[in-house]
Amino acid sequence: MATQATPSKKATAVRRRAAGVARPPARRKTTATAKSKPVRKAPSLGKAGTAVRAGVIDRLKALTALESEIARLSRGAVAEALAVAGITAREVTAILRDVVVGAIEAAGRAGSELTVSIKGVAKGAIAGVHDARGNLTQAAGTIVKTAIAQASRIGAEAGPVARSALDGIREGATEAGANAVAVVSASVRSALAAASEINALAAEAVRQVVVGSAEGIAEVVKSHRATPKPRRAGAKRLRSA
Repeated sequence: MATQATPSKKATAVRRRAAGVARPPARRKTTATAKSKPVRKAPSLGKAGTAVRAGVIDRLKALTALESEIARLSRGAVAEALAVAGITAREVTAILRDVVVGAIEAAGRAGSELTVSIKGVAKGAIAGVHDARGNLTQAAGTIVKTAIAQASRIGAEAGPVARSALDGIREGATEAGANAVAVVSASVRSALAAASEINALAAEAVRQVVVGSAEGIAEVVKSHRATPKPRRAGAKRLRSA
């Protein structure tokens, strides 16, 4: 018995068009729903990892305490010395150079973190000048210049030294209630000048540090300008026609 051949797809389509039968809609391809990935849990620390974590935390706390202590000592020493010698430009410069060089030499002899010492002495020195009512912009320039020059003599890189000095000056000026924007701007110019006197590599390293500081200063200035100023009580009255 012969089997009847099934009509082709083309012939079926022709018959449907002739009979006016609409073509059945094509089936839409359904995309498989993305399976949510299980949240990976942080690996639990073993005995060695726990010991390292505890040691690092203690070390960081010790560095923070060291920086605060250096800042306290420097602030008191600068304020006391200026109260005795006076706040003339010559005396301020001499005292600040003496304090910064002393802190850097101490860090070298004790083998402690140089950047921590520089940040601490810069923070305390600028606050001490503020306490004695000295010129902060001049003081900031002297601090950062002395730090970069003295650190270069012992082979330290100019970039990290400049960053530590600028951070210390900014924090010290802010805590003392001074205009941190003007003070940091003065120290930025002095940092570039001091690095240029060393070599081109030091100047480029400090320039990269200063770029970040300059952007921060610009943002602070913008925020100050955007803050609406209160209206004065004695505002000018409009003239009547």
